[in-house]
Amino acid sequence: MRFGEYLIKKNMIDESELEDALKFQEEKHITLGVLAVRENFLSNKQLSTILDNQRERGGLFGEIAIELGFINKENIETLLILQKEKRNLLGEILVLYGAISKADLEEELRQFHELKENEETNS
Repeated sequence: MRFGEYLIKKNMIDESELEDALKFQEEKHITLGVLAVRENFLSNKQLSTILDNQRERGGLFGEIAIELGFINKENIETLLILQKEKRNLLGEILVLYGAISKADLEEELRQFHELKENEETNS
């Protein structure tokens, strides 16, 4: 079970609030290419070349960048970690929207993690 589903089951939020938060999270998601330029792993010209290749033949951004020799696998792994860290967390978005208070979020996160730990222990 994911945290959003957990909050719905506990009647802390409703489905539309979760959908709105997930939509916000997706819209504010920073792309790997933008992040690569921002972190000086790629130039704007290299980014354009990768995106042109991606549009023409499909494929994953990182794989194309490596294939073209613009970046290495370790750099892609670093960018993926940075991308995940820069992502807005669902709970933060729900607080921002006023769907849940910060205090309630913290308590529900604590209970959610306890539940997950118990499930893992009993598996």
